[in-house]
Amino acid sequence: MEVVSNTDLQQREGTHPSLHMREHVMERTREQGDGAPVMSLLTEELNTESHHQDDKPFTIKAELDLMQICLAVLSFLTRTWRLGIPRAVVFDELHFAKFVSLYIKRIFFFDVHPPFGKMILALAGSYAGFEGDINFERIGAEFPSSVPVEMLRAFPAILGSLTVPIVYQICVEAGLSRYAASIAGLLILLDNALLVQSRFMLMEGMLIFFSSLSVLAYLKFRNNIREFSLMWWFWLCLCGVSATCSLSIKYVGVFTLLLVFIRVVRDFWQMLDDSSKSDMTLVKHLFSRLIALVTLPIVVYLSIFYVHLSILTKAGPHDSVMTSAFQASLEGGLATLTKGQPLHVAYGSQITLRHTENVAVGQPCWLHSHAHMYPIKYPDKRGSSHQQQVTCYVFKDINNWWIIKHPDKQDLMVDDPPVPVRHGDIVQLVHGITSRALNTHDVAAPLSPNNQEVSCYVNYNVSMPAQNLWRVDIVNRESDDETWQTIKSQIRLIHVNTSTAVKTTGKQLPEWGFHQLEVAADRMTNQKSTIWNVEEHRYTRSSEKEKQAAELQQAELIPLKPTYLSFWAKLYELQIKMLLSNQDAQLEHKYSSTPTEWPFMQRNIAYWMSSHDNSQIHLIGNIVVWHASTLSVLAYLALFIFYLVRRQRAVFDLSEAKWQNFLFLGELFVGGYLLHYLPYFLEDRTLFLHHYLPSVIFKVLVLAALGDHLYSVSPKIPLLSPLIKYGSVALVAVAIHIFITFSVFTYGNQSLSPQKIKSLTWIDTWDFLTH
Repeated sequence: MEVVSNTDLQQREGTHPSLHMREHVMERTREQGDGAPVMSLLTEELNTESHHQDDKPFTIKAELDLMQICLAVLSFLTRTWRLGIPRAVVFDELHFAKFVSLYIKRIFFFDVHPPFGKMILALAGSYAGFEGDINFERIGAEFPSSVPVEMLRAFPAILGSLTVPIVYQICVEAGLSRYAASIAGLLILLDNALLVQSRFMLMEGMLIFFSSLSVLAYLKFRNNIREFSLMWWFWLCLCGVSATCSLSIKYVGVFTLLLVFIRVVRDFWQMLDDSSKSDMTLVKHLFSRLIALVTLPIVVYLSIFYVHLSILTKAGPHDSVMTSAFQASLEGGLATLTKGQPLHVAYGSQITLRHTENVAVGQPCWLHSHAHMYPIKYPDKRGSSHQQQVTCYVFKDINNWWIIKHPDKQDLMVDDPPVPVRHGDIVQLVHGITSRALNTHDVAAPLSPNNQEVSCYVNYNVSMPAQNLWRVDIVNRESDDETWQTIKSQIRLIHVNTSTAVKTTGKQLPEWGFHQLEVAADRMTNQKSTIWNVEEHRYTRSSEKEKQAAELQQAELIPLKPTYLSFWAKLYELQIKMLLSNQDAQLEHKYSSTPTEWPFMQRNIAYWMSSHDNSQIHLIGNIVVWHASTLSVLAYLALFIFYLVRRQRAVFDLSEAKWQNFLFLGELFVGGYLLHYLPYFLEDRTLFLHHYLPSVIFKVLVLAALGDHLYSVSPKIPLLSPLIKYGSVALVAVAIHIFITFSVFTYGNQSLSPQKIKSLTWIDTWDFLTH
């Protein structure tokens, strides 16, 4: 085994054996004249090299980069030290620990983020023998003794530790000097925010690891000159898989996938200019990239969700956001309400109508009425019908029940045999408790004056005028003769007299409406807000009104085997709800921040505070690392503009090779930073400092690339070379000092006095805590 020191590696920097071979071949070509077959000579050299290697069988050569090893060891030490302290809930561990518990109990839950990171935590918990016994409701609560806290935090800590040597290797593969790579690795190592985010059951540490690994794999693939070799395929596929894993932890990982995809496409576009490559070779390159960066990510992504949905088969507190069909496919939950439930809705059926869209911040709602009237006049002086209110209620309630009545019959019994309601049939809906009929008319709705009011009036046994007639429109029918089915059928109720459809607007009524959701009738019938489905259903077997009410309130609920719903149907519904959910949009948080506050770290986040003293943990970065790297992004862009203007005036400060390398690093690092940062300016939801952490990796890489570039051109500028050398040493020294100073907020291992806390408040907008 050949062990090469870091000094030797620096001397070998940029000298790939294949590059030496190509230079040697080109030299021999020049000696033999223009007619020398270059590819033949290259093949000869490869065969010669292979022959020399065959002279030493069973030989293994390994290069050990001591700096990289040191960075990895220090990273593991800093991120795993006292991993079980505090043994209390830290920030979003409140949610993720519960998700682990639900995974282990196989109970379905809904989260707006993809499941891969939570699945990793659940795997660690299951390996440690965790049985999912968690019962806490606040940050700072002590974990029960049955929770393997160290094991659950270990996996994010390990992946966060590996990010440091990966960043170092990214710099090496990008062609930067080992000195610049060491600076980048040290700055990532010494950033307090990245360290904190890696030490707990949180997602960003794992997200950043896979994002960084994807960039490294892309560079490895790009630098591999042996096309279609095993390692060439390995790095290309690893690039796609890593980026997909990043995406499968949080959807912001899509920016990493987009970054490497754009770079691979650009590389292929430049390859088209290479006349030495045949058309068939280019086609093979195209399809290999499509397989690794399109097909393989799709397969990995779908596989993750397949495992996710295969594990979570039991109903739980989160499944109410899903449709009735989805809930009925889970063990327990809605299935417990469907014992003996008839499939076909008939005249005389008792039903509840659930809105198919979750309009109330992720909550379902049911068509509802109660024995209270609309006010005679609204605050804007508009008058109402003063008839019985109809609303959409976000809880299951006895007032959610309706009876389907035949317009030509006065009784509410189901015939024997039952007469099913079909698409296009005309029905009346009678409220089960108040016995009043659903109606709409040319009166403005309470909160949506452009729509009609929906109300209940006239007891069912009084002659019904035409205003109470509704046409059943089955939206997802397969034929025009299809029957109205429980859960499965999505229907619209079209008012016969006014051609309007019942919908919920999602607006919350004032106190007179008990803060329930407004229901109105809209002439624009073809919209999602007008679609409903029957969730609970039973047949009316008695004509006595008192007995009907008693049956509704005392109905026995018995569990039933879940109904079947295909993986694709579940996946489609879950994806739509995850992508369109706005459950974070209305939240307010003391430590929320805006993207303009992130680059210079004007805000922190309190993660945990001891209940006994002033020990506390905050997400706060290393201020010198964040400020210096942010300025380096601006400097890199300014230098790019400077070079561009100079080249436009035919002044070429850089050789073509250096200029292309400068552009490449700018596209990869600066482009990666902007791609992960700028989209947050378009977000309309609560944001926190931890959303910025993936961008931090890229701006530190920009800092390393800028320093290395300036050092490479320093011979042309006096004093620049020592300035960069001593400046980088000073930067690392100051970063070490700040890291140690703020480690009290990183590990939460010291009780701080109010004076100490005040002295550490270097920026006025930082908000630390004191008892």
